[in-house]
Amino acid sequence: MSYNSVFKPGLFTGKTILVTGAGSGFGRCIAHELVALGANILMMGRTEAKLTTVKAEIEGDNPGAR
Repeated sequence: MSYNSVFKPGLFTGKTILVTGAGSGFGRCIAHELVALGANILMMGRTEAKLTTVKAEIEGDNPGAR
């Protein structure tokens, strides 16, 4: 996924943020954005398979993501 963020790079470096609904929709997009901005995230959602998919996407786009 490629786009230009409106937020300053590194804005959330060193922060840990809980993202609810991270398996799809807005939650998925927010999870991607926060990691790209340096955050460590915890993902919550109803479907484990969707969360696993999003985790793989994030790790593929951001080596070393947590």
